[in-house]
Amino acid sequence: MASNRLHSPEGTARYVNVLIPRQRKDSKGVLSGDPKYQITLIFDEDTDMKAMKRAAQEAGIEKFGPKFPELVKKGKMNWPFVDNEDKVDDDDNPIPGFENPGCSVGFKSKDKPGIVDADAEPIMDKSEIYDGMRARVSCRPFAYDNESKGVAFYLINVQKLDDGDRLSGDPAAEDDIKPAKGKKKK
Repeated sequence: MASNRLHSPEGTARYVNVLIPRQRKDSKGVLSGDPKYQITLIFDEDTDMKAMKRAAQEAGIEKFGPKFPELVKKGKMNWPFVDNEDKVDDDDNPIPGFENPGCSVGFKSKDKPGIVDADAEPIMDKSEIYDGMRARVSCRPFAYDNESKGVAFYLINVQKLDDGDRLSGDPAAEDDIKPAKGKKKK
């Protein structure tokens, strides 16, 4: 059944807003809609996405009928799996993190997700959560029919599996700033 919870494969986190919800902007830059917690995971091309794609397709068929896959192919329905090559800036340069072949999937929720480490222990230090960390999520596919139609994934929980290169391009403070002269590290 399409409403079942599932776990994503491991991916690289991007657009991480799981500590504080973020409100989206409309085409004119005006804040609209309810604030949401969100994260996008970037997957390599050899990542097994079959279970997630099957669950998304089941949710779409349940809501829109058996023609859903055909409507996705024609671009008439939104599909949550985006080819990394489609993630480019205004100058057609790849957005950091999306340079390699594969796909990305966004996950959103109005409800704050639980956030744990690789040992399933709660993460209390917000600096541990950043664009570039390796993570997976628990999620649930859902079909929607509002201003647009399609399938998306509801974010339930986030598990940070490992550190990764920060995609902001900025180093962590402890790697960037040396102790001040005359001050000792404690």
